[in-house]
Amino acid sequence: MGIFIIKNINILTSFDQGEFFKGDLKIDSNTGKVLEIGENLNSAGTEKQVDMSDKLVTPGLVVGHHHLYSALARGMPAPRKTPENFLETLKYLWWILDRALNENTVYLSGMAGLLGAARLGVTGVIDHHASPSFIEGSLFTLAKAFRNIGLRGMLSYEVTDRNGKDEGIRAIQENADFAKTVESDPQLNAAVGAHASFTIKDSTMDRVGVLCHDTGLPLHIHLLESGQDRTISIEKFGYDPLTRLEQRGLLREQDMIVHGVDLKPEELQKLNTLKVNLLHNPRSNMNNRVGRSSLRQGKWAIGTDGIDSDILAEVRTSFFRGREDHPPIDFSLPLKMLKRSQQILGKSQGIEISEIKKGSVADFTFFDYHSPTPLNADNFAGHVFFGLSSWAVCGTMVGGKWIMQDRKILSVDEKETSQATRLGAKALYLEMEKLQ
Repeated sequence: MGIFIIKNINILTSFDQGEFFKGDLKIDSNTGKVLEIGENLNSAGTEKQVDMSDKLVTPGLVVGHHHLYSALARGMPAPRKTPENFLETLKYLWWILDRALNENTVYLSGMAGLLGAARLGVTGVIDHHASPSFIEGSLFTLAKAFRNIGLRGMLSYEVTDRNGKDEGIRAIQENADFAKTVESDPQLNAAVGAHASFTIKDSTMDRVGVLCHDTGLPLHIHLLESGQDRTISIEKFGYDPLTRLEQRGLLREQDMIVHGVDLKPEELQKLNTLKVNLLHNPRSNMNNRVGRSSLRQGKWAIGTDGIDSDILAEVRTSFFRGREDHPPIDFSLPLKMLKRSQQILGKSQGIEISEIKKGSVADFTFFDYHSPTPLNADNFAGHVFFGLSSWAVCGTMVGGKWIMQDRKILSVDEKETSQATRLGAKALYLEMEKLQ
């Protein structure tokens, strides 16, 4: 499309401390960046004008923690034994699902999850992958789905020893191999994934630390999602999960600690001092009945943990659950967490996607939202909590290119893709039955 202008649109420049005004955006689709932002911009030299009167644009939504491999789980048969605690939920449900995945269903899970994400206005996903029966090449397969749909992403494979057979070493190698191939990719990059620490033996954890330090890659790990992580870690390894990371120098600013439900106040204070990223996943915590994280200190971002790709639903849930606290969480905190997810992904790729301004990358979410009450930067959080949601998303843009425009997916044939993912889901369920 070259250089084009979006005219007469309501612009929220940031989810935290942003400005709100009606104006124009001049975008270069070749560089993927915003050339100008303002009112009544000169259209000279542009190839196209897109009038979006009364629509709303925000920085593109980012899912700070996802499991795209669970995208085909929607509607799957219930486990044969009803889990009674968090560990049983893993054993009887999620560890069966991930073992059943093969190359085809990994790809189709990625396509299903990212297609749904694009429809929900998501422009970027930080994914944490697992498919023990298909490790080598799994991140490359998932990357193919990212490229086909067109979304931005940070990918990692979760290291674990829970299935034996040198699984942890193979997973570390997959992270390392994938990271090398995306060093110059404009939309994809890598992290080092790790499952709950109680499933990772010391020698494997040592190798994780070496890879992180040698490459500078961030660690992306589930930690203290429940108290069982602490109890089992101490029984098996003699140390609590946070100490095991600290011993290996893995509590760095770029590292991502997911869940942290069972973090003690002094542990939260330590992570806060070290400026480690924390990822809150409220709906998943509710589904797994593990409790809630304390959000009162720390660099909290927000993810869906594979429940779906609806990050605005996660933002609303975090708000209402946080209102049960005494005192309740700050009104603006959920949108700050949303911006933090954008910043984590943007910083890892050396770009600005958390604010709309001259020179920032044009990753945008568009809404068809006709508010019955005044809308401005100061009250935007109230609109998200009590009115505006993913139902209003009408467009998704990544790097100045439309992924969805006027609610129509442009990057792939949506009907054809959905037919393929439904067939993949049936095949996946058959494999799961064999493993139960």
